Order: sequence, then C-alpha cells, then structure tokens
Amino acid sequence: MQNKYGMYGGKSNSMIELSDYKELPDNKSVVIFNSNLDIVYANETFSRIFQLGVSDSIHKLNPNAEILMLVKGFAEKSFKNFSSEILLNTADTGESSLCNVWIERVIIASIQYLVVSIESLEQRKIIEDKIISLHNALDYGKVPIIITDKYQRIIFATKTVESLFSKDIDGLYYQTLFDLLRDYISFEEHQRLNFAIEKKQRWKSLINISKRNVTEYWEFNLDPFSTNDELHTSYILSASNLTEYIYQKQVIEESEKRQKLILQNISDLLLIIKKIKDDFYFENANDNFCIVFNINKDKYHLAEISKVFPEKLVIPIKSEIEQMILNKSPFSEFDYLHSAELDYHCKITTPLELSSDTSMFIVTMKDITEEKNYRIQLEKGYMKEMLLNKMKSDFLANISHEIRTPFNGIVGYSEIIDDCIENSDYDSLKEMVDSMKEVLGRSLSLFNNLVEVSQIESGEIEIERVDLNSNQVLRQVYERKFKEAMSKKLDFKIELCEEDCMIEVDWVKLERIFDVLIDNAIKYTNSGSVYITSQNIDKHVSLIVRDTGIGIEKSQIERVLAPFNQEIEGYTRPYEGVGLGLTIASKLTKLMGGDFKIESEKNNGTMITITFPEVDSKNFLNYY
Repeated sequence: MQNKYGMYGGKSNSMIELSDYKELPDNKSVVIFNSNLDIVYANETFSRIFQLGVSDSIHKLNPNAEILMLVKGFAEKSFKNFSSEILLNTADTGESSLCNVWIERVIIASIQYLVVSIESLEQRKIIEDKIISLHNALDYGKVPIIITDKYQRIIFATKTVESLFSKDIDGLYYQTLFDLLRDYISFEEHQRLNFAIEKKQRWKSLINISKRNVTEYWEFNLDPFSTNDELHTSYILSASNLTEYIYQKQVIEESEKRQKLILQNISDLLLIIKKIKDDFYFENANDNFCIVFNINKDKYHLAEISKVFPEKLVIPIKSEIEQMILNKSPFSEFDYLHSAELDYHCKITTPLELSSDTSMFIVTMKDITEEKNYRIQLEKGYMKEMLLNKMKSDFLANISHEIRTPFNGIVGYSEIIDDCIENSDYDSLKEMVDSMKEVLGRSLSLFNNLVEVSQIESGEIEIERVDLNSNQVLRQVYERKFKEAMSKKLDFKIELCEEDCMIEVDWVKLERIFDVLIDNAIKYTNSGSVYITSQNIDKHVSLIVRDTGIGIEKSQIERVLAPFNQEIEGYTRPYEGVGLGLTIASKLTKLMGGDFKIESEKNNGTMITITFPEVDSKNFLNYY
C-alpha cells in the first residue's frame, strides 16, 4: 500500500472493485480505521447512522461520544481485540440504543488497521425473536426435527421429539443419533444409517414406535448439510407421522382383500370393462372367468378387449354398452354361446354414472347350460307326452274300429250260420265258417301285433342271433305271399343276389320283418308290381322291397314309423289296420343292428331298404 489510505485509499483497483458490489440491507455497521483513526472503509449502514465516510476522521464525532472514546482508548492500548456494550446515539435518528461493539486489531503488510463492528442489541433481539418464532412454529406444527453437529450429537430438538421418544430435553442433548434410534431400528437398518452418514448421503426409514400398546408409524428423513466453513457436515433429522395413512392403507387393503375374496368366490363369471371414449379395455376378472377364457389377467390388464376375448363375445358386449349409454339404461342382458357345452346368460351393469367418455361396466355371466338342457328336456318330455296322448287317442280310435268291425262280422256270420243250419244249407255254412276264421285270424294278428309292440317298447324282447343266408329267408316269405299277390293280379317277382348274402340276425325276427313289409306292399298296391331283391355291396347286404302302390307323402314318412299311425287317420281311411306294421319292422331292424330306410312318393310307389353288415360265410347255416 503506497498511500495513507492503505489498501482502500485513493483510486486503488481494490476500491473500484469493491464499489461494484451491492450491499444487502440491515447489516451490522462495519468500519475500518488506519493508525490515524481515519476511515479507510465504511459500509453503507455505518455511513447512514454516523454520517461519516471514507477519508473522514473519527474525531468528527461528538468528543463526548462513547464510541469515540472507546476506539481511541483501544488504539492506545496493546489489546488484540475487545468487545463491549455501549449506549450509542445515531446521527440519522438522534435516538439512543444499546449496541454491542467489537474491535479487532489487524496488521496487513506491516500496516495496522482497526476493524470495528457495531450491532444493535435491538436487531439481535429481532433475530432472536425470529429464531424463537421459528422454533415455536415448529413446535406448534408438531414437526419432530433434530439437528446434529459434525459428530452426530443432538444440538437442537423440537418439543415433539421429546414427546415422540418420551425423553426430556436433557436426555436428548448431546446424545448421538445411533443411541437415540438404537431401540427402534433393526441391525440391518442401523448399518444403512451408518453407511449413509459415512457417505454423507440421505437416509430414509419407516420406524414403528409403540406407546401404551398403540403402535405409531413414523417416516424419518436424515439430510446432511454443511456449515459456513464447509469443512464439517451436520445433519437434520425430520419425521412425518404416517400412522393414520398406514392404518387407512391397512383398512383399504383389508377391504380390497375382502372384495377380492368375495369376487373370487362368486360362482358366476365376472368381468370388469373400462370404456374410454370409443375404446373398451380389460380392467379385471375373477378366476372363474380367466379359467373359462384361458387368460392371464395380469398380462392383459388394460388391453383392448378385442385383443383378449373372442369376437363373438366382444361384439355383443360393445353393442349392448353403446345401447345402455344411448338409452341411459342402468343394465342390459344378452345370451352368449361359448361352446357346444357352455351357454351363458350375460348381464351388464355400471356402478358409475353413464358417460360417453369414461365409464366402468361389470359383466356377469351365469352358466345356464344345465338349465337350458333341463328346459329342452322338459320341452321334449312335454312333446313326448303330447305325442303319447295323441298315440293313445289314435290307438283308441283305431283299436275300437279294428276290434268292433271283425266282431260285428262274427255276430253277423253266426246269425247266418243259424239260418244255414235250420235250412240245412251246408254249402253256405262252410263258406260262412271260412269267412269267420278269416276274421278271427285278422283279430288274432292284431292282438299279436299289440303284444309285440309292447314288448319292443318295454325292452322285453330277446334277440337270438345266428349267421344265415338272407336270400333263403326272402325266398320263404315270397313263396308264402305268392298266392295273396296273385289274387290281386300283381306282378310279384323276386331277384336275389347270386352269391350268398350272409348276415348275423334273429332268423324269426327277420322273417317277421319281411312278412310285414311284403304284406304292406301287396295291401297298398292295387295294380302294378311288387319286387323283392337282395344286393351285396361293400361288405353290406341290402334287402329291398319295392312296389308301385299308392306311396306315402314325404312329409309323412317319419310319422308312419310311429306306433298306431297311418297316413290317413279316422274311420274313413281306405285300408284296415292300426298302423303297427312299419313300426314293428323298423324297430326290429334297429334292434338287430340294421339300417331301415324308406323312399316313397305319393302315387309313385314305395321302396324299403334294410341293410345289415355282411358276415363271414364259413359260419353259414343251411336251413334246407
């Protein structure tokens, strides 16, 4: 320094540089004097209060001013520093205030300076009040806060900390964090805390603190900070009471657990869909739904439903939801056939207000497969009952006619026989007896048919299977029926397959079948022909009876196979019989494992084909 102002005098670069900085308000008054007690530096606060600046002498102050005497006295002594409280009159206000004065002797480049700092005790009180207010605010806010020194010893704690750890202030101060938290954290958490302090990192932990059998949950946060010298690191430990949050969370989790348990125990399928604008997303489903549709609900959470479920379910769901929104309806229903074995009745409801933008929808799917099958069975049973009632009515109508007619004939024949005996007309008598025998034979055939149908329907009929040549059975029946066909002047022919047509059937039952079929063919053919043929094709034997008779309407073919049915019903029907012939032939064929087929057209004749599997001819039984 080359002038009397030292490092701050004249137009030095240091002075120019210092003047470029702005001073913050409400600072201490700071002034620097040289050995002559001239001011070489004064901050704005000092200049404002004392009306003095650089180059001014302290002697400009009132000679009786206590600050003047204090500085002069210190300059004349050999003390390094000094502090004292004095009553100071300020030039800007003329008021007196109690202040703290610090004087420090500094030597720079062999030049002595006096650094004087003046702080109003009133200002200090304001600062202290601020600190106290802050402290009170922390206590009022019940925020537990601990501040440590560089050795992690507690140097500050709010009252909430005392209450939290059930310790008074004396038991907290200068206790380390490790000692304070030892009883509340595990060994592993203690290691984490130690590591965080060593690395000067943040530490966070949820700690349980029990009081009077009540557990509280506190989240502790430890944050490092550096003091002004930045050489040492201290820590602030703050805590947040999460007890209510934890308990609420536990209640919510327990509620969700119960809801999930209820959801999973619902036997119906349950699906939750979220609609956002025009898109439908998979939200959740119970386990039964996931099993039926073979999906992982975690994998497909919030996926578009068209990517998760089959289209035949997605289309009705979207359509029904759109209709619900359009009609402002709270629910909708539809049926869904998942597979041949699974049929569902679906109901869509929403727990929220319907919106075209965002809504939640619950789809419940009730398995109605068994119920539907039961309903179908009931309907079938009802139809069967109706059919049985009709069969009973038809049977009573037919049987009464069929029984009354021959017995009326027998009564008439018996009266004629009496007359013949009285008149000794033996030729007529023989004729009447033959006619009576024919009528009785027809009646006996009716009763036999009734008994046979009853046995077939009840399952009492027995099948005695043998391997036989079906050609021989056809020829036997043909020969028995030849005379009857000739009496109607029909072209009655038989054309049998050259090779043996071996089948495994009941011989008597097979004869019975063709007795019925050929008898019907002759009965319902007034003119034309009746043909009997056999064929051996692809290991199957087909036995055919074809006529050119009145035929059957195609719509009536299934009906005439039922018991007691003829194509034309009632007393005016042109042919006698109760309609049991085709029923007996069809049922016997099926009982022996054969196939019974009718092809007919009204007024163009009928062809009946019976087919049995061919058997090996080595077991052939020759019946002749």
